[in-house]
Amino acid sequence: MNASRTHLAALSLIAAATLLVACEKRTTETPAGAAATNAMTATGKAVERAADKTADAVGDAAITGKVKSALIADPDVKALKIDVDTRNGVVMLNGSADSAAHSDKATTVAQGVDGVKSVENHLTVKP
Repeated sequence: MNASRTHLAALSLIAAATLLVACEKRTTETPAGAAATNAMTATGKAVERAADKTADAVGDAAITGKVKSALIADPDVKALKIDVDTRNGVVMLNGSADSAAHSDKATTVAQGVDGVKSVENHLTVKP
């Protein structure tokens, strides 16, 4: 849900910046105009940063979904016992596995998903 709020905030900033640009139709630069231009530039940069963060959050959510799907598709891994979180392409596996081999297999499956930079396996073995 946090990603959707970030996305909404980014879109709001983009809309605000667009409206500011549309309102600025002066042909000569005044001190107030220069201040407005500086403010629009700063707003534009803030919008870019927010958009980058939104893209990262959306990308991480997609990676999480792909990893979870890959774990579910593997017959050796008990995917329902594994929680998958992703931050900046780093996948964290939490929960439990039936054996050390299944824990290792979960890591291997997660590493095989496109976009995964690395995997942190925090699974505990519970036979």
